[in-house]
Amino acid sequence: MNIPAWKAEYLEPILAIALVTIGFSIYHFASISEKLTQSYKDKYGETRGHTKATWFYRYLGAMTIGIIPAIIMLLVLDKNLSDYGIAFQNHDISLYWIFGLALIIVPMNFFNSKKEKNLAFYPNVREKEWTKPMVAKNAFTWCAYLFGYELMFRGLLLFATVPLLGEWPAIILNAALYALVHVPKNLEETIGAVPLGIILCLITLTTGTIWVAFFVHITLALSNFFFSLKHHPEMKVN
Repeated sequence: MNIPAWKAEYLEPILAIALVTIGFSIYHFASISEKLTQSYKDKYGETRGHTKATWFYRYLGAMTIGIIPAIIMLLVLDKNLSDYGIAFQNHDISLYWIFGLALIIVPMNFFNSKKEKNLAFYPNVREKEWTKPMVAKNAFTWCAYLFGYELMFRGLLLFATVPLLGEWPAIILNAALYALVHVPKNLEETIGAVPLGIILCLITLTTGTIWVAFFVHITLALSNFFFSLKHHPEMKVN
């Protein structure tokens, strides 16, 4: 049996896939660690401890899923940020995509957020009494986490695999991995991640930037957060 030959162009996609696997695994197993979450509850109390832990996990995810892998790839491969979609370009078409998709996402989340199934899980932070600084911090931690998320999926992973696999195979691989990381949540989000992942990859490749995917994802997360907070019968903002 012959050992497969190594080619230099394999390094970039293999490194991206390895880093997303390692980074997401670190984040996932930390976020489901009862011992780690309990340490926050012991220090801050049951509800506030859960809140603090949730915010910590989002910062951790931003680092392990996106920021640290990006630093590693930039250093190892001698790449620039623009090589992975961290670029401000094609502003007109980017704004069309952002506002166009927001017109679909915001009303959809407004009606879905009222459903009992949604309110049983969202907002992820289960505080009964919210202050405005808490609302702002929760929104900021979502933004931080989603930046790391999009940096990896629509940035590092997508742009690293397209040269070797071609556009459509890279998009399908990206959407498949994107769906897999939603498995711990529920079946609906896992299924929904496939078309959303494909759409965001197509937009990213046509615009050459991850910022559309980032702002669309923020719109999705924050509108659901704000509407769920508004509609939750046991929560209020002081």
